Amino acid sequence: MNLLGTKLGPKQRHCLVAFVGCVILIALFYVEENWRGQRAWENCKRVLKAQGLALNWTNYIPAPVSDYENVFGVPEMQRWFKGGGVSSWSDLTRNLPSSSCPGASVDRNGARMLVAEVTIGRSGMPGPDGFSVLWWNDPTSRTKAAKLLADVVGPTAKTPQSAIGIGLMLRRPGEVEAAKIFLQGQTAPTMKEVQEFLPDSILHANAGSPTERVLRFEEGGSGSYRVTMPVLVRVADYMAWSDGLEPQFALIRAALKRPWSQMPGFYGSPNTVPRPNFYSVRNFVQTLGARAQCHLLLGEPDEGLSDLALIHDFCRRVLEEDRPMTLVAAMVNVAVRGLYAEQIAEGLRLKAWREPQLVVLEEELKTIDLVSPVKQAFALEAIAAFHTLEKVPSAGFVKRPVLGGLCPLGWGYQRDVARVQLDFERVASLDTANRRIFSDKVMVASTKARALDHWSPYTFVASLAQVDFAGACQRTARNQTEVDQALIACALERFHFARGEYPETLDALIPQYLDAIPQDVIGGGAPHYRRATDGTFVLYSIGWDGRDKGGVRGSLPGTDGDWIWPE
Repeated sequence: MNLLGTKLGPKQRHCLVAFVGCVILIALFYVEENWRGQRAWENCKRVLKAQGLALNWTNYIPAPVSDYENVFGVPEMQRWFKGGGVSSWSDLTRNLPSSSCPGASVDRNGARMLVAEVTIGRSGMPGPDGFSVLWWNDPTSRTKAAKLLADVVGPTAKTPQSAIGIGLMLRRPGEVEAAKIFLQGQTAPTMKEVQEFLPDSILHANAGSPTERVLRFEEGGSGSYRVTMPVLVRVADYMAWSDGLEPQFALIRAALKRPWSQMPGFYGSPNTVPRPNFYSVRNFVQTLGARAQCHLLLGEPDEGLSDLALIHDFCRRVLEEDRPMTLVAAMVNVAVRGLYAEQIAEGLRLKAWREPQLVVLEEELKTIDLVSPVKQAFALEAIAAFHTLEKVPSAGFVKRPVLGGLCPLGWGYQRDVARVQLDFERVASLDTANRRIFSDKVMVASTKARALDHWSPYTFVASLAQVDFAGACQRTARNQTEVDQALIACALERFHFARGEYPETLDALIPQYLDAIPQDVIGGGAPHYRRATDGTFVLYSIGWDGRDKGGVRGSLPGTDGDWIWPE
């Protein structure tokens, strides 16, 4: 009889027994899976602790510092550069009035200026009056055409692109008198061929997208072309505009002299640690970079060095001393250091740096280590993920809550073990002692990360958002390479000042100009160098794929091909 006093028949009893049996089996299954998952999690913790890892988040909470000794004790530093602030440095520059500089940007579709008139003629035809005659098939004609355009436009410089558009120029647009070029040849070239004859690289300005050219060609009829380009920002106008920021620059310089740098905020949880405002920092650095190029174009290298020194000091104090090291701070530092190296390269191209500035730049470049902060940041990311999963092991189910509600809690533990192990294993892809990044290990770790999202009882419930580890490592390796190449290039220029030529090998720089030659970030070998026949040099390092391409750039920036100086 059952509890209701009703007698069950044989079939009903069999169904009841089967049902009870299923319930017991399911319960045992959940008990078993939960036990297995918890045991795997405890084993994982024991292994990590045996490796000497401090897993308790309290170990990473910095001690409070006095506002009077803190860079961020200055209210403006908080307002301008702390993430999530009410206002920022970007707001400051956006609202800075100026009657001469169009804000801080140039519209590519705005005013343009005529820089060349090109007429095509058959061989033997006399050139029009005032035109320079160039032979189409003469290998030296392109060089001559480039010089003609450079002479009419005058000195120009690349700058951080979103700071002022495509570049800077010394002259007023009205002072530019178009070059007149008469191209002779057996056959008339097409417009595409003329465009290739006068590429954007002739002008030292920021290039557009692959489909957008700086130089624009308009047919003028009878085999002639008008060549125009956007009006660049005039150096005097940009300096007049940015001089309005001098009080802010002075305040930042004074703040950076304080002994401590700690953003105010709540450090008790990984999710609430304060982070820098990427857009504000980038805008600040781009403004200084553009000012540095203005000074270099004006023949004022000491002033240009002062602008770059402020970038260097800001990175060192605000980004590299960030504790705990967040991934945002580390990657902002990577981006900014790349911009810093690019501005040094522009100064070298302009032949604006002299021996005293190059010595100072070398000393600054020697101290730049991008690999260590990035490794620290990813280690902290692993600690943060562990901290979250330790408190909420069911976080493994957040992406699929319906399925997650039916899964044993032990599956969440198993998935968490896989995630934590991956997070800590991939940190080994970065070697801080030798400042190297093992690209093959990075790609293996990325493959494992993708596998965590594939179906399996222990991995189909991806828990916490995966950051782009491979992309972060590629950018770090590329920018560290650019910094190292900038250091070598400064030493090469000092050698050239002293000897009138570049050395046959990089070893000739040691010990007078460099203590040691930085090794490639990828592969750890020596950078490749040779003197060129035109009196310059070729300097490149092996790229992300780890194969020497002989100094050939790849089709995908940063991922294939060699890394050539300058970028």
